This record gives sequence, C-alpha cells and structure tokens, in this order.
Amino acid sequence: MPRRELNNGKQVADWLEELAAHLKAPANITLIGSAALLWHASDRGLDARLPQASMDVDPVTDSDEVAAHCYEAVIGSEFERTHGWHINLMPDSVLRELPAGWEQRATIRQIAQLSLLVPAPADLLAPKLKRNEPRDRAHADWARHIGLLD
Repeated sequence: MPRRELNNGKQVADWLEELAAHLKAPANITLIGSAALLWHASDRGLDARLPQASMDVDPVTDSDEVAAHCYEAVIGSEFERTHGWHINLMPDSVLRELPAGWEQRATIRQIAQLSLLVPAPADLLAPKLKRNEPRDRAHADWARHIGLLD
C-alpha cells in the first residue's frame, strides 16, 4: 500500500533540487496536482501542511533523463520506502485538463539545468474541483486559507 507522507512544499523543493543536481543535460519538468500546490506554498515561504497528505508527485516531462530519474522513484521503490511518497510520471495529455491559457499564468523557475514550470494554483485546482472528491475540496479550501489564490 502506498504511503501518504507528502505534506509540505519543502519535500517537493528538495526533490527538485536533488533531481536537478543529477542532470547531465538541460531538461524541463512541469508539476501538477497536490505537489504543485505544495511547491507554490514553499515558493512563497509558507510552511503550510496539506490537510490530507499526498502519496505522490505528478510531473510531466519530455526529457528521457528526467523520466529515467522519475522511474527510479515509482511506487514500491527504495525512494518511496525512504521518503514515504513516490513519483508518478504523467503523460503530457493531462495538461489538457488545465484551463485554457494556463501556460501564461504559470510560474517558471530555473534550478541548475532543470527548467521548472508550475501552473498557477487556481489552474491546478480546476481539474480537482471538476473531479470534486472530498480530498480535492479539502486541498482547495487549504489553498484558499493559506492565500495561494490571492
């Protein structure tokens, strides 16, 4: 059974730093889902814990090198045993679930050779609220409460 111990943005930021440190060539990654919301909190200097912890980070990439690192951290991996969460590499088709124009509202960061793209919190919440599961509603309330939607 996958563990659910991903609950703060520092975990996501630390993973991205570690990933970037291992890259041999420039690469890109887009974060979606709860981990992206956590990243936004961390990027804004907020130490806010997600009310219902997540089990994974959902990245999208077209880089074979990034994908290989992600595959080393899948469910059941040593990475998951150590960290309490895993990486769930997503196809780029999931980005179509985001609202039109999300790329213009996204945050871009460069971490060594890694180009990071993170959709705006409101755009990240759109597919979650469409799904309308209790956990997704709780994440939306959390994002509102800590000011990610201001």
